Amino acid sequence: MQISWVISAEYKDDKATPEQLKAIGNTWGSWKTWRLYNTANVLCANDEKARELIKRAFHGVCNFYIPQQSYAALGRPSGVNVFDGKFPTEFDNQEDIVAMHLVSKSDLVLLLGFDLQEITDTDPTVKHLKKNYQAAACGVIKNNADTTWVVIDHPTDLDKSFANMENISCDTYENVLQLLGNLDTDT
Repeated sequence: MQISWVISAEYKDDKATPEQLKAIGNTWGSWKTWRLYNTANVLCANDEKARELIKRAFHGVCNFYIPQQSYAALGRPSGVNVFDGKFPTEFDNQEDIVAMHLVSKSDLVLLLGFDLQEITDTDPTVKHLKKNYQAAACGVIKNNADTTWVVIDHPTDLDKSFANMENISCDTYENVLQLLGNLDTDT
């Protein structure tokens, strides 16, 4: 069984340790969470930050991914992976959605730190960005019906846009550790 974690750029909880995460599956996430979780597969959609990380040889300590359209502009760095695609709408934390796409062929994807609850913000800009983020996440899950998606430690019920999907559920971090901690993920 192939299991992957996607750690949201917004996740900052110290109960999850890199060792626990890696014992269960592959780890994916933004450059913003690498320091806390030593993520094996790291994405950066920001060219300025990617240039800085490449200059510091960040791709030597992880599988580093940048946008395909940025590869040439960043000097065609050796040892750096690329992801293709463009976002038709604007939202924060694009790396979360790209990681979801890249792991979508896993049997089980564990989403850590994702906020997929009903949007209650009154600020129209924040509401718009959150709505686009949720729509993108919803699209990845819907288009990968053979993958089981589990949102870990979600604070409330998922937004109603996820209600009719049979391949998404919620669980606690402790329960996932208990159920999958001793699972042989190579089979």
